[in-house]
Amino acid sequence: MPAKSETPTPTPSGPRPQLNIPEIPMDVDPPKLVPDSSSAAPRHPTILALPKTAPALSELDTAFQKSPLAQEAEEQRLHLEWRQLQNRTAHDPEVVAAKAATTTAKTDLEKRVRLRAYYNVYYAHMQALASAPEVKNYLNGKKAAVMASLAQPRVRPEATPHASSAR
Repeated sequence: MPAKSETPTPTPSGPRPQLNIPEIPMDVDPPKLVPDSSSAAPRHPTILALPKTAPALSELDTAFQKSPLAQEAEEQRLHLEWRQLQNRTAHDPEVVAAKAATTTAKTDLEKRVRLRAYYNVYYAHMQALASAPEVKNYLNGKKAAVMASLAQPRVRPEATPHASSAR
């Protein structure tokens, strides 16, 4: 039987491989990465003189309130208050009964009618709990959006004559 050739395994205490790192002479200065600050250029750039009249504080307030960040913060605050009002009214017995009535509807039209009644009750309770006028306006916008989602503009709600009777 032929002898197996063994591959040498590296040992942790064995000799390390040689690296080809060139020697750096000690008498040579390394290249400068930062420009020399002792040059003739001034250390600080010239600062332009600010105008002596600054805008009034009320003008600055109105300018910052119109910024997109201020609008986003206000929207976030109103959304948070809306969610808190939802949590407070969710367990009201009248709201729970109106929501339960929506699940027993037999037709789509009946369900949309009951959902409108539910949202009217739900948002009326939230309106009663809201204290600030901007929160009430926000609630009106949310209610209008929900009510608009229940509309079916392409469906006629009243009965139409049959095509066979028109002949």
